[in-house]
Amino acid sequence: MTVGSPLAPASSGPWPVPELDDVQAPVADPAPPSARPVRPDPAPARRLPPLVVPSGPVLGDRARPVVLVLVVLATSVFIGHVAGAQGRTLVHDRMLPWILGRSLGVATYVALSAMVVLGLWLRHPWRARFRRPRPESILWAHVSLAACTVALLIGHLTSLALDQYAGVGWTGVFVPWGAHLKPTGIALGTLAFYLLLLVVGTAALAGSIGRAMWFPVHTASVVVFCLTLAHGVLSGSDSVALRWLYVCSGFVVLLLQFTRWLAGTLEHGTPVVDG
Repeated sequence: MTVGSPLAPASSGPWPVPELDDVQAPVADPAPPSARPVRPDPAPARRLPPLVVPSGPVLGDRARPVVLVLVVLATSVFIGHVAGAQGRTLVHDRMLPWILGRSLGVATYVALSAMVVLGLWLRHPWRARFRRPRPESILWAHVSLAACTVALLIGHLTSLALDQYAGVGWTGVFVPWGAHLKPTGIALGTLAFYLLLLVVGTAALAGSIGRAMWFPVHTASVVVFCLTLAHGVLSGSDSVALRWLYVCSGFVVLLLQFTRWLAGTLEHGTPVVDG
């Protein structure tokens, strides 16, 4: 029997055989093969995802707001410089309060028109046919325009009250028919102001006073628009130049109100009267 023979004992030679040395002796299993528990295969080791180092786009996203702010500031400075160069004589003009008040009045009318249009469209039966814009977006725009309308209106009233040549004064601003200049037209604006405060105030308290109390008052927003339209036409010194603004805005509000009433009548048999 030679040393390299696989039948030779392990101590018969100095060269171990790896194939035989690594094999362990079988251990007798008292349980039959059918009764042995089946062990699940070990789960494969999970590999961690490779580490990604942030690159240029992330830094670009962080710098984007800064760039936007700088662009807005630069644009504002440029517009202010151009407007200041053109309006140096206007600053010392005695008509400045009237011009400022009239400009804020037109801006108030535009914001109010957009607010009423969005409010009518928000509860229009035809809105369900369109997926965009979403009702949440319309509601947020409606609320934002309401706040903008109130802010512009305060500036409009303050400018006219401080104007010594307009003949309105604080009495004409807050007391209907208290102005010396075009009392009827300005009185309609005063009534629209009080009614707008009632509409916006009850809407702001919607979560505490209940829908049955604030919602009927909210429908008066169309009346506020009509009073404001009549106020602008009767008391504005530039009503002829703004006639298409009044015609188009009035037509859109009238069309939405009429079609909403008509759609509610055809669909339910009763007109839709809520706002």
